[in-house]
Amino acid sequence: MNIPTFVSSLDTIINGGVPSGSSILLLGEPGAGNYEFAFTSAAKLSRAIEGIIPRELENKDINILDGIIYITLSKPASEITRQLQLTMEEDLVKDLIRKIKIIDFSSIYYAKTQIPYSWIGGTHLREREDLMTSLVSSLEKEAKGKMIILDSITDMITSKIFDDKMIFDLARGISRAIKKWDSLLYALMTADITTKENENILMDIFDGTMIFRWNTSDRFSRRKRFMFIPKFIGVLPRIEQERIERFDTDFDYKSGMVVLNTTKVK
Repeated sequence: MNIPTFVSSLDTIINGGVPSGSSILLLGEPGAGNYEFAFTSAAKLSRAIEGIIPRELENKDINILDGIIYITLSKPASEITRQLQLTMEEDLVKDLIRKIKIIDFSSIYYAKTQIPYSWIGGTHLREREDLMTSLVSSLEKEAKGKMIILDSITDMITSKIFDDKMIFDLARGISRAIKKWDSLLYALMTADITTKENENILMDIFDGTMIFRWNTSDRFSRRKRFMFIPKFIGVLPRIEQERIERFDTDFDYKSGMVVLNTTKVK
């Protein structure tokens, strides 16, 4: 069975969603849509858990996950909640807050920096606690049958805690474990903040990569978002069958991210 993304019109194209056990790298330019994609998917899942299924998915053989785990490395949980509230309408956020569990590692992340602990909302920094061990332990305990949002690979790359090999090993390990847990992983990452070689290695490790960019062509009066999928096991053949080159996307405060149109290969 496939797991829906709940992004309007996308699931229809990819036969109800992505394969169960998929690990997905959401790679995006700042503001271009990778966070909005994850937020939309999580918010709509929270409603599906309550039995509110989008009409386009009613006759599909789909797997509705049990909940949402949001892992934040550098942002306090309160900041994630605030970000959700500023991004989507109130009722959608309320539904999501009831179903989401935010696991906050920011106090560990900043333990060996010069950032005052008062700035990140903490009172005691767990300096001797190993972030990698804590992250793996939390996933083992919480992730089975869930949607996991990892925020973010960017924080790993820009931190002294992780080196490239640690990030690659963690990505490989999580990607394998997700299949055992029958879960879904969204790993958030900002585009162009590491070498092209490292970016390609990460794209190769994860089952799928969705890339979000801004279209700044002079033909448009305003910037437009678009998404393309260069690699996705179990999904890309269907996209290629439809001859889709990219997805034109938009973000609506009330309904989240939507696919407005597709650009096909001529």
